[in-house]
Amino acid sequence: MKEAQVILNRLLDKFENSKHLSEPNTSRRRVMLRIDKRELPEYQYEDAVVRDAYNIAARELEQQALVRLEWARKQSVLSCIVLDLERVAQCYECADRVHPQKKAEEVANIIMQKLADNPVPWIAAWRDAVCAQVRNSMKVPTYCRENDGLLQELLLTFQRYAELSGSVTMRAFSSQCFHDTKYFERNVRELFLTIARKYNTQLAAACTEAKLGERDQLAFLGIYARPELYELSGDCAICLKKGELRLSVAEPYGLALPSTLVSEIVDIELKNICCITFIENKTNYDEYLLAEKQPQELVVYHGGFLSPRKKKLFEKLAAAAGETMQIRFWADIDLGGFCMFENLQTVFPQLEPMRMEGRFVERPGLTGWAQIHGRDELEIVDKARLDGYYVEHLSFGMDVKCFFGTIRAVLDHDGVVEGGTGTLHEEENHKK
Repeated sequence: MKEAQVILNRLLDKFENSKHLSEPNTSRRRVMLRIDKRELPEYQYEDAVVRDAYNIAARELEQQALVRLEWARKQSVLSCIVLDLERVAQCYECADRVHPQKKAEEVANIIMQKLADNPVPWIAAWRDAVCAQVRNSMKVPTYCRENDGLLQELLLTFQRYAELSGSVTMRAFSSQCFHDTKYFERNVRELFLTIARKYNTQLAAACTEAKLGERDQLAFLGIYARPELYELSGDCAICLKKGELRLSVAEPYGLALPSTLVSEIVDIELKNICCITFIENKTNYDEYLLAEKQPQELVVYHGGFLSPRKKKLFEKLAAAAGETMQIRFWADIDLGGFCMFENLQTVFPQLEPMRMEGRFVERPGLTGWAQIHGRDELEIVDKARLDGYYVEHLSFGMDVKCFFGTIRAVLDHDGVVEGGTGTLHEEENHKK
């Protein structure tokens, strides 16, 4: 009977959206279908024929012990239909629907078969999380339930990703997976990154710190929009498995090393180098090479986010430089620049900021945020960070705050230390 199918399907839809499915044995709320225009518009009080047909169908379902009925008028007008939670499995059979638990178990089995031995930690974490969700409830992620094709594509992507021996371009990766250079970007990339951000703790932290876009997120995972090039300039030699590359031959413009060459580097010789300078901005890098670079200085174009392959190159430079060589970083005075500074500092603990104070900002206001938050007491990095915050939030309102804050700080002599920025801490350390 058509009416009985309508009733059962509406009740089962509500069951699947309830806590009875996601959190079994935790909810005491009834799963019921109210007889109104929103939940069962087909049931019309004024149309006796339609109403009687639904009444008959509801009574038959009650006789099968699948539902319980509540009446508004002496067994003539239904008030609501309540699903018997002890008979849900039978309701699915009568409605010719597959039970969600069975669907979830099938999905979990497919995932486990495809990814049982996947060595990538965050993929394994996602696999285990989905399987645990199936064990603890009857649900799987929406994309697993509603689009089996997408799930198969995702699993194939995870399999191919685990087989990568190094970095790869996005289109080459897409071709490996789907024999289509743009398929991954169009159909799978968004879901792939959503899962990666959730289960790859390092990527999640990087996204929080530096607000990475999708391309930088993929680069973090070793999938590049285009092959990375690492630009360096200075009198040093890079020893490869098959020969030697001397950067001095390209002075002052430097050389661009492809990312694929990093794994071929055996050693880096810095015999005539006493300082390494990293520069975030490409224009600043080019101009610095032509106008300011010193003979005993190695200058490296840092670019944007510190990708895994780029970090390996920098780690090789750190091993060659040792712990005493001067290492400097010139980044933009913004949140991204300071995040890059902190990330690079994990490779070079002795890293110093270069031109990252407020006096290097091109658009100064009346005063500065650091001026009213410690002044000379601040270390250079902290002062630069506050100056960067000021630049990012530059406005009339910000200048008003800084103006009156500066007056108060001057009158109170707050943060004024003879000798300048950071001297206070040096004096304290000396006393100790």
